[in-house]
Amino acid sequence: MTDNKKQSRNGQNGGVDVFGILRERIASHALPPGSRLREQDLASEFGVSRARIREAFGALEQRGLIERIPNRGALVVRFDPMQMYDLYDVRGVLQAYVARLAAERAPDGAWDELIELFGDPLERALKKGDFDSYLTGLETLHRRMIEHANNAILSDMLDLIYDKTRVVSRRVIILPGRAEVALKVHRELLQALARKDPDRSEKKITEILSGARALLEKYQNYVI
Repeated sequence: MTDNKKQSRNGQNGGVDVFGILRERIASHALPPGSRLREQDLASEFGVSRARIREAFGALEQRGLIERIPNRGALVVRFDPMQMYDLYDVRGVLQAYVARLAAERAPDGAWDELIELFGDPLERALKKGDFDSYLTGLETLHRRMIEHANNAILSDMLDLIYDKTRVVSRRVIILPGRAEVALKVHRELLQALARKDPDRSEKKITEILSGARALLEKYQNYVI
């Protein structure tokens, strides 16, 4: 690798975000459950010390995304179905509260951009099979709701759970008919948020997550 390429990847101060990159690879299934992470290979790839890799491993382990096993190294965690159902149940409760707070606290016009995005742009994306654009839209909505809920403790709790459920969410969304149904309900959620209707906002986010959980149970052999 040339010095210029290394500088462009690491930034001017050499501060490559090893944790962030590995976290994204796990979420996107570029590193599927059971994958082994080798310190030396990653240190060479990112141009950092093995100590930096171990530091990233510690953060990933703390978030429950990898486990370090003596004599085997670091492995991406496999979640059993019951763990995933429990995570979805807890996420549903927390995210319903986020929706309620966001509806009450967001300023006027806060949702206009997303209402437009979840209209024709994402509908066209789904018709083309562009699930990446759709997932990016969902993640933007998720972050915006947390931002407007303005509750740091709730944000931290959801962030930990979201890391674990995101891996499976990316698989659930491509199941037959799921994205189209979810798009419709997300549009209804955004309309409720824009009207500052906390009860309907909470109801819609619960509908979205309960639907995802039901599909998870139905297709657990394929998505977990």
